[in-house]
Amino acid sequence: MRSTSRSAANSPASRPPPDRPVDAVVLDLFGTLVAAPTPQERARAAARLAAVAGCDPAAVERYFRATWLVRHDGTLPTPTDLATHLIRAVHGPDQAVGPVTDELLALGQARLRPAPSVVHALESLRGRGLRLGILSDASAEIAAAWPKSPLAALADAAVFSCQAKATKPDQRLYSRIRAELGVPAHRTLYVGDGGGDELHGALAAGMAAVAVRRRGPANALAFGDTDWSGPILDSAEHVPAYLAEQA
Repeated sequence: MRSTSRSAANSPASRPPPDRPVDAVVLDLFGTLVAAPTPQERARAAARLAAVAGCDPAAVERYFRATWLVRHDGTLPTPTDLATHLIRAVHGPDQAVGPVTDELLALGQARLRPAPSVVHALESLRGRGLRLGILSDASAEIAAAWPKSPLAALADAAVFSCQAKATKPDQRLYSRIRAELGVPAHRTLYVGDGGGDELHGALAAGMAAVAVRRRGPANALAFGDTDWSGPILDSAEHVPAYLAEQA
């Protein structure tokens, strides 16, 4: 993600707020509200799943590397579907599907633990009467684990690619989250780190958009980044102050 204008501070005060009123904020999940995973975390997840499945961790990691799209585009909408697909791909035993499903859910829950500062920022947005939506390219274990995340209670709607059968920047995703929030596109602000060309997708949908710097280590995994010359904030925690400049 690249900007043509990065001044010394990307604080809210250095960026103009949206030029129209905002009634809803739609936020990306990974890299925006929770850290994007790293290659090391992917390897640790592969090792945990391999131990349960009784197979080579390297085979599970190769599976992760080769199957991003099929895991996110709705082909595998449930954790059991995902576990079955994984087991068959690594030639594991059928009886491992149940334990692998459970392990996937545990991994999903662990990835959905936000920092207290993120929770505070979302509470601040809700306190201003804004409706909040989550729009995420996510695999089945994330969608299944979502209801138990502290973030779920703060969102009015959540759309996950594995359930919606499309990945960003497919316009069906933006239409669906907009419909679930009940707010027109021109009154909606999209916030994300830019993966999946999500920011340009939001603009194409008629939303305003602001980027945040990717949450997580410098080597965090990201897919589909494109250049971005619009406003950039340091983190999702800056969104309330960014919008406050409208007042």
